[in-house]
Amino acid sequence: MTLGRRTTRWRWLLSATVVALVAVNTLDVPLSVPRMRALAGGQTILDLRLGYGPDDAYRLLDALGAAGRHAYLRMLWTVDLALPALFSGFLWSAVGAGALRRSRCATLLPAVADYLENATITALLLGYPARWNAVARLAGASTVAKHALYMASLAVAIGGAVVERRRTRAREALPPAVHRPTQEIP
Repeated sequence: MTLGRRTTRWRWLLSATVVALVAVNTLDVPLSVPRMRALAGGQTILDLRLGYGPDDAYRLLDALGAAGRHAYLRMLWTVDLALPALFSGFLWSAVGAGALRRSRCATLLPAVADYLENATITALLLGYPARWNAVARLAGASTVAKHALYMASLAVAIGGAVVERRRTRAREALPPAVHRPTQEIP
């Protein structure tokens, strides 16, 4: 794949990612963060916290009530099923367009952590009112890992773009005979 196609793909995925993030986090529509926060009496859903333990998780599940828990479960298996794939697709393309393209397999790890988070929160929701502290701790750890891995992947993408840009500028600064391959005579 040419650099131009890689650049176009990651820019399209960046646009889609930004639109999805803004829509899910700002629009007050069913299965959105504002709607979930309203159902939880102002509390932040588990997916967006930087960490939590069993007491925090069950406090949220209590606050959501039956309708809120059902809505949270629907959000996890609709909206939050697609978002990690979109985010990882963007990160895969962004890293692939930069100098650190060999590291792009690592951009799949945040999605793995995100899906593990979804599975553990689903277990908590389906098992409610039973209290599964070990599952809640795993959910909290998955959330922390998800955030850290998304940020690390974004840093790799930005770092790779900076290095690629510097390499391109250095090649462009060389005399034409140095950086342009000569044509072979048949």
